[in-house]
Amino acid sequence: MRGLVILCSVVLAGVILGPALGRGVVLAYDLAWSPDARLTPFATGITTPTPRAVPSDAFVWLLGAAITPSLAQKVVLAALLIGASLGAAALLREVRPVAGRWGLCAAALAAVWNPFVSERLVIGQWTVLLGYAVLPWAVRAARRAVVGQTGSLPVALWLGVSGVGGVNSVLLVVLGVFAILLAGARRAPRRMIAHLCVATGATLGISAAWMVPSLVAEIAVDSRSVAAFGPAPDTPLGVWGSLVSGGGFWNVAAHPAARDTVFVSVTAAALSLVAMGIYLVEVRRRNALELAAPVIVGALVVVLSALPALRTMWEWLVTEVPGGGALRDSQKFLAPWMVAVAVGVGLVVDSLRRDRRPWGTPGAVVVIGSVVVLSSQLVWGVGGRLDAVRVPADYRAAAAALSTMPPGEVGVLPWSQYRRYAWNGDRVSLTLAPRMIDQRVLSDDSLPLRSGVISGESPRSAQVSEDIASGLTPVAALSRAGVRYLFVERGAGFEEDGTDEAAARAAGRVVAETESVLLVELPGGGFGAVQMPRANTVGWEITLLTSVVLVTLGGVRVVRRRLPAGLLRSRP
Repeated sequence: MRGLVILCSVVLAGVILGPALGRGVVLAYDLAWSPDARLTPFATGITTPTPRAVPSDAFVWLLGAAITPSLAQKVVLAALLIGASLGAAALLREVRPVAGRWGLCAAALAAVWNPFVSERLVIGQWTVLLGYAVLPWAVRAARRAVVGQTGSLPVALWLGVSGVGGVNSVLLVVLGVFAILLAGARRAPRRMIAHLCVATGATLGISAAWMVPSLVAEIAVDSRSVAAFGPAPDTPLGVWGSLVSGGGFWNVAAHPAARDTVFVSVTAAALSLVAMGIYLVEVRRRNALELAAPVIVGALVVVLSALPALRTMWEWLVTEVPGGGALRDSQKFLAPWMVAVAVGVGLVVDSLRRDRRPWGTPGAVVVIGSVVVLSSQLVWGVGGRLDAVRVPADYRAAAAALSTMPPGEVGVLPWSQYRRYAWNGDRVSLTLAPRMIDQRVLSDDSLPLRSGVISGESPRSAQVSEDIASGLTPVAALSRAGVRYLFVERGAGFEEDGTDEAAARAAGRVVAETESVLLVELPGGGFGAVQMPRANTVGWEITLLTSVVLVTLGGVRVVRRRLPAGLLRSRP
């Protein structure tokens, strides 16, 4: 039975990823993946006030150095989907130990075949999906710790895995784990205090690489981003009807077209509500109400962000509380809800399959078929929106050459963080430059939206934007900022302007000019070799030490479980 569920999960991952498993790398919005393994200052968080790509980009570099970046991306994306599927099936077994293969496979299907996964894949937020994939495993471990089946170590290990993705994945898993442990305090208060202490230590330790620099930087959050990143309707049912079935993502570009129809949106909402109801009834029957806590807490966070009456409170929380900016994309906190819905679908199918009446098995087939049809856009790379491409050799060569040149800050043009590379099928993606150039990179970190531009977090980038707005050319503004090199991406699709290239050539010495890149060295550029700030150093040291401890303890646990019990006993 376990083999069938694994096979089902692997097949689902293959069907969803499709062309993304081809040669090259997928570049889609936030999924900017370097085709070359290079540990850049951006990857270590040195050049960003709030290191959101830490430690995820460093992990990507390490894995890519071992098995090539292209293969590393495929392994990561497939692991996220397979992990989420198997996690939902495992949690179903926790809720209903006698669940059969039909229910387990249905839960595995529903865990990845839904709008939440679809919209996050399209927008390239793989770190959110990492938290989503780890969540059911961490919740199960926390519940077992609550009832005394296991100790704190499994919980700490799953928190450690979530730490790979940085702030987004950690937040999702922490929400689930702490909700379970606090809800279970009534069973054994002293034991829960110990579990909470271990979980807190693991969370702080694994998060220090991004947490310490972020708190030291004290970056202000643009208040306009609160509304911009709030839940948005992707169905005719409005915000609440969209959220119920796992949609409601803020970026309309990620919304599945099929959800515009009333039939699809109503059916999806009804199925989700039924599945959630069955889930809550089952956990109550099993005396496992702790498993409802993450769902309730996650839903309350989303409600707090979406209710107009509470908008002022939510805005204060996001903009004034240190670290509150990590909460502003509140739709991600639907993750516990969607995990519970997936388990609920498994429970519905398992119950129907066990029903001896004529409609039992046909009913189970209808439920499974409905899940597939309602999110049919996921087939084959989310309808072709995820497709592996090869980054041009001349672009890679220019980035490699610049990485070996004398230290100096690199100004990236066009002055926008998003690109529509012609060789990427004009799909929107972040610029690759910071992830491919082993130098300090200065690029625009503001976020252009239909509702306006959301300010970034880098004061130096903001100053360049202000200079451009006041009338300076982008080249002149970057020159004033003291950059040593200009890295002009040609065929980037956004804000391209022939006068920029002419101005760039005239501003300094042309080092390289290819079909994809114009590289210019400016006279008198400042900023020499990159120095890691003390806060970043301390944060990384704590995170690496925590990782070593967790890996060691995890290895010891595996060895102890696999070795015969007699080998671990001391001789008389």
